[in-house]
Parts: sequence; C-alpha cells; structure tokens
Amino acid sequence: MTMSTNAERAIRILVINPNTSTHMTDGLKPILERLNYSDVKFEYFTAPNEPVTVDGRTYEPISSINSGEESAQSALNCWSVLDRISQYDAFLVACYSAHPLVGVLRKHIREFENTHPSSRKKYVTGIFEASVTASLSLISAFDFVTMGELDKKEVEESFGIVTTGSAWKAELTKAVTQTLGTGHGSSRFAGVETTGLTAGQLHTTPPEAVKQRIIDATQKLLRESAVPVGAICMGCAGMAGMEEAVREGCIRVYGDIRGHQVRIVDGVVAGAGTLVNSCKAGF
Repeated sequence: MTMSTNAERAIRILVINPNTSTHMTDGLKPILERLNYSDVKFEYFTAPNEPVTVDGRTYEPISSINSGEESAQSALNCWSVLDRISQYDAFLVACYSAHPLVGVLRKHIREFENTHPSSRKKYVTGIFEASVTASLSLISAFDFVTMGELDKKEVEESFGIVTTGSAWKAELTKAVTQTLGTGHGSSRFAGVETTGLTAGQLHTTPPEAVKQRIIDATQKLLRESAVPVGAICMGCAGMAGMEEAVREGCIRVYGDIRGHQVRIVDGVVAGAGTLVNSCKAGF
C-alpha cells in the first residue's frame, strides 16, 4: 500500500491579485505564511501587465483598483486564471470589492465539477465577502432578557468598514446592502469610512500620515454609528499589516478596555480561513 505524501495531501489555494502591482502581491505572502497552515500551499497570481481584448474591446491593465468600474475591468485582465481551475482546490480574489471574478470563477468551477464529478470540490471567495461573513459571525448573538417572562433578544452590535479612496464609500455600502439582502440598510452595518488615499498611495505616502488617516476614519466610523461597533473590516488588501492604526482609533473613541475588544478583520486572513475550512469540510 502506497502512503500519500504531505505534498499530495496539501490543499492548494491560488491567491489572485487582480491589479498589476507585484509589490501588493508580495505584501500578502507574509500575512498568509503567519497562519502556519502545515497542510496548505498558497500560490500567487498577479494580473498580467498587458492589455486584454474581449468582444473586440481592449482593456488596459490596472495597477491600483480605485472604483467599482475598475474592479470589473480588472476581472477581464485576469481572464487567463480560468485556465488554472483544474490545478487548485480553492481561489481567493484579493481585491476588496464586489469583484466579478468571484462569480465568474464560481460559474466555471461548477462547470468543471459537472464534467469531473469525482474530483475534489473546489471553492472561491473574495476578501470582501469573507470579511463580511467573518464580522457577522463575530458580532451576532442572542442573550437572555427577563421582562415578566423569560425571553431572549438579539445583542445590539454592528460592524463597519475602513477603506481607502472616497469612491469606495458608496460602492461598498451598496455591496454590503446587497450581500445582507436588506434594501434599506441594516442595524448590523455601521457603514463605510475612507482614508481618501488610493491603494497604491497607502505605500507611497509617509507612514505617519497613512496611520493618522486610518485613525481618523476609524474614529468617524465609531462616532457616527447608532449601534456599538464590535468588528471593523480592513477594506483594502493594501491595508494588510495596518491593524495598529485601526486599533488606535478604537481606543480613542471607546477607551482602552472596550477599544481592545473591537475585532479587526483582515479580509485576506478571513478569506484564507473560509477556503481552508470549506476544503476540509467538503461543503
């Protein structure tokens, strides 16, 4: 009987950066390495730095995705990744937006599974979807309430997003609303606040200036929320490693103890966890 090797048992996940910045891709690697998955192999794909033509129209590559339109365009620039579906168990789209590549990959994965019914199931998520799901799991709960009779009530707590450029405020608010299925918003969602910097500027602006902008955006999010905020999503892959600034904003508004209790969710980490759990559970 032949024993399987660790490499054969390893879960292979392709992390997709849909912009052309290799610097941003490199920034994701230590974050995922720190998770210390012994049975998971992460590989990386950066959008090619060349135009792509679809249906007779040419789309230029994007070095920094700064709007919903550019998010959609970047999906076309990554079309070649569809040729790799057979090679991986899961795919993580590392752009904090309602990124179309997630849906495109899911569609092609289903087609692959239809023609390869005995193959291992495959999964895909985006860092936006993963962070929202993780945040909801961190804040959602019920508690006892006694008002004459024993009853229960939902704990009032919300989550919000701190992100980059101002264009993302409306874009991400709409995306969360659609994800939650609430046409008029939700008490669970505290909203979106922005730093005013693009993803690229996060790494070219002096670090102290970036930190202050993140602190300011975090403070505004907490102060304007009608419901206490229990979790904050870092709304850009380029914000990876900047949790300290978000934490500082929480402490300035909520104080030291409560400020340290707010959960800060990195979408890249949340996405990796979601995919690993899905692969191991075989959902």
